[in-house]
Amino acid sequence: MRASLCALAVCLIAPCWVWAQQTVGWRTDATGWYSSATPVAQWAADKNVRWSAATPNWSNASPVVVGDRIFYCAEPTTLVCASAADGKILWQKANAYADVLGPDAAEKIKQADAINAKLRALQGELNKVNQELKKGGTDPATQPAQKAKADDLTKQIAPLRDQLKPMEMYILPSTADINGYSTSTPVSDGQRVYMVFGNGVVVCYDMEGNRQWAKLVDKPTHEWGHSASPVLVEGKLVVFITKLFGLDVADGKVLWQAPAAFAWGTPIAARVGKTAVVVTPGGEIVRAADGAVLAKGIAALEYNSPILSDGVVYFIAGKSVAMKLPAEAADKLTPEILWQAPLKSDRYYASPVIHDGLIYAITQNNNFSVLDAKNGKPVYEKKLDLGDGDIFPSITLAGNCLLVSHSNGTTLVLQPGREYKEIARNKLEPFRSTPVFVGDRMILRGLKNLYCIGK
Repeated sequence: MRASLCALAVCLIAPCWVWAQQTVGWRTDATGWYSSATPVAQWAADKNVRWSAATPNWSNASPVVVGDRIFYCAEPTTLVCASAADGKILWQKANAYADVLGPDAAEKIKQADAINAKLRALQGELNKVNQELKKGGTDPATQPAQKAKADDLTKQIAPLRDQLKPMEMYILPSTADINGYSTSTPVSDGQRVYMVFGNGVVVCYDMEGNRQWAKLVDKPTHEWGHSASPVLVEGKLVVFITKLFGLDVADGKVLWQAPAAFAWGTPIAARVGKTAVVVTPGGEIVRAADGAVLAKGIAALEYNSPILSDGVVYFIAGKSVAMKLPAEAADKLTPEILWQAPLKSDRYYASPVIHDGLIYAITQNNNFSVLDAKNGKPVYEKKLDLGDGDIFPSITLAGNCLLVSHSNGTTLVLQPGREYKEIARNKLEPFRSTPVFVGDRMILRGLKNLYCIGK
């Protein structure tokens, strides 16, 4: 009976590996809602797994299904194409600096890494001496020697920084171990697949794995790395790194760039009248044609992505807000604020999903909220028992199954609605990606394996 709740009568024919959407990327179409999916409600390593395939390395990126192929990523900078029939790898391409910056890059990378290693060691030693001097915990008799040591270290550091400056393009930016360099999800127009990695490299491949272009567009500067996925908007590839960039899909040329507040989440494509725009998690509305910023500061999400439904953009976090986009475009836009509502004060790594007038959201610490989309008022809130650790996968609605997943591999299958109804509780290997659906099959990227789940 519970499993039957996930089988909709709208899909009576055999499943087919074809998407209706022309563009397939983050959460497939950015909504996380698969209305025609007919998934199973229960699975495990030995139950309802049609196939599983080992991946070259771990990654947080979600898979993307295009026709009979699945695209996913592997650390640090590998794009993988696998068969949707059995998960076997068809091709994989690395996109490190040595792969995209020309034949001389490898030697320069070695030189830059060597200089950078010396610099980090000296800087660490200097920081330690300065901390001791600042605390005043050293013997006054030894302070002159320590000050002299600090001066000497400073003198050693200065020329190394000068040597490193012209080689900065060959140095990997910082990232957190849990984040890596491949957390973004690829995007495809059905003919090509595009990806931005945490090293700042943006690439384009055709379906057969032939690289069409590769560019070092920008470098992330946050110490914990980068995670925003690329977005296709009317012939432009929009990527957010330190700012928003609009690239020509044909050759990767940067057509425009626009300032944007830092955020981890992915921008979404929308329309204001007939004008294509991009709405960022940090609250900017940017015209896709030329990068003009039409609005800014309208909201502020730090970790997850906004969602769009019937011309209303929802920014769901501790301070949630719903805004209706104007009916017509202009050089300056002022969206209408429909409501503002406080939620649990916590980090919302997972992006929410909206369906049938309800918004489903969850925090990193298992606080689950269902909101009325009309006014932002809570329908119910519940602390879920999903285990220790953080919730990174975004909430997904497949048919009549609401999936809430934990990074430890636990997934709750709930019946959507105004009351809490648990259908099933499933366990698989740990994963931080978000599952996607095709017909009666779920494609899930674990940290070690790629899975196709279904009867």
